[in-house]
Amino acid sequence: MNSLGWLPPGVELADPVDLGGSRRSTVLRYAVRSGPAEWGASVVAKTFTHDATGGAVPRGFQRERVGLAHLPSAPTLLASDEATASLLMEDLGSHPTLADILLGLDADTAYQQTLAWAGALGRTLRAASSLPAPVREALGPAVAEDREALRRNPQTGLTRLREVAGLRHGAAAAAEIADLVDWLAADSARHVLAPGDACPDNAVLTPGGVRFLDLEGTGIRHAALEAAYAAEPFSTCWCVFAPPSGLTSSMLSAFTTGAETVLPGLAQDPDWPRQVRGAVALWVVTGAMWLLDGALADRRMNPDHAGPPFRALLVSRWRWVVRECADELPDTAALCDEAVTWALRTWRQGSRLDLPAYPAFGG
Repeated sequence: MNSLGWLPPGVELADPVDLGGSRRSTVLRYAVRSGPAEWGASVVAKTFTHDATGGAVPRGFQRERVGLAHLPSAPTLLASDEATASLLMEDLGSHPTLADILLGLDADTAYQQTLAWAGALGRTLRAASSLPAPVREALGPAVAEDREALRRNPQTGLTRLREVAGLRHGAAAAAEIADLVDWLAADSARHVLAPGDACPDNAVLTPGGVRFLDLEGTGIRHAALEAAYAAEPFSTCWCVFAPPSGLTSSMLSAFTTGAETVLPGLAQDPDWPRQVRGAVALWVVTGAMWLLDGALADRRMNPDHAGPPFRALLVSRWRWVVRECADELPDTAALCDEAVTWALRTWRQGSRLDLPAYPAFGG
């Protein structure tokens, strides 16, 4: 029996096991009773729900299909069906994720696997110029969407922060951020195909190396926006605590070494560290869109998995920009410095504002 009616004749799958999914998709594991030998003993099927945009195919489906087919560290794409917005992919098995290790107790393993994650993320990039024309065409709407989001979202975050905290440097920071976005957009030689959401809980630590799941954010963007996940770290993720001294600089080095396989000369270019710091600043000011309300309510991120307090995470992010970007983005750094001062004054009661260390490193 073929329980997924769109698969080829002769394929027989056992009853599925629900792997959780999200509000955007369902994810099921099937044992393979009969099918192509390269499928192995089991496969994973991901079916997307149609979103509110009214498009014929959910946006995440198109992005993930490209990611599975063209990002080296992704699960192998085995089959797909546009009519049901479904993807069939290699089953990576039940190995721990990087989040599991960082929230565990083994500091040495956590340190080494975090560096392995950074190197794997760099190596999984594909130069946009090398992509076949059909791939670029398939991602056309996603590229336009991401380009608009990069212009809009940092400005929306800045506006939200100014409204809540009454900061004075907002207008100057907005102009500085707009110039930064233009710089990254114009540097097309460093535009890459990338997963876009390479968070620790999406990084599976298999015996053969780090593999990346949940590729709904796959797109073509400047490599610095991916490198920011190593430098900040984990720009849009919930599993963020204070890393030990020196870890993020080693993570960025590992990412850069990996990325040089498709972007030669990256490590020697003095513009590259500036671009990465700028990309972190973009993620930080954008973060007000999804972090500030939780901070005002003094909640924790992903409390079922012991995520950090919103307040401590925001303050840590702002302090990063103050410390790292004062020379190159002085108005944005000044705004973040104001935000830290406002937070220390306003959030005297409630959760602590110092971001705790990762449990694996003594937190």
